[in-house]
Amino acid sequence: MEIVKEKYAILGTLGDDEGFLTCSMHIAKKLGNSERIKPYPEFEAAAEDLRLGIISCLLVPGAYPKLNSFIMDSELAVSESFVEKIPALVLSGCHAVCPDQIDIIYHHPATTYLLSELDTTYRESSTVSSNPEACRKVMHNTEKSIALTNQLCADHYGLVTYKVLREGINMPWVCFTQNTQRVNTVI
Repeated sequence: MEIVKEKYAILGTLGDDEGFLTCSMHIAKKLGNSERIKPYPEFEAAAEDLRLGIISCLLVPGAYPKLNSFIMDSELAVSESFVEKIPALVLSGCHAVCPDQIDIIYHHPATTYLLSELDTTYRESSTVSSNPEACRKVMHNTEKSIALTNQLCADHYGLVTYKVLREGINMPWVCFTQNTQRVNTVI
């Protein structure tokens, strides 16, 4: 039996105008189940546009720490879920060799768990809204920072990959639509 995926007019997910560099944009493009993919600086902004009917679907990875807020939102409904492999998660920067010590490491909150696996010591970890943003921050602070990002971003920004932390994870993904079954209660 073939599973038929729903087709969405406009799918919103985490990304920016630089292309399909976030894991979310990459997976949205790979799925091919939308007429248009709209990038958002944060999942919450896309969720707001979904509530307003500006987009027809919100795509969120299972690793997103605030996924539950969308699941419990009475205005949203899970329309489908699936598992798809994300690009490799890597440690990267501008140095030819990974430094033993660094001032700051930039990363998306979904990758926080991987910080415990690093050999490099850092003074500060700074969460950013996306993998491309982590790379851009490193590009503006080349000597004192590194990024925990995906391989697509590291390659796009010309960063040196020091270590592959995950070769690619089978990630659960959730598509949300407006909750048309929402019951309005009168008090």
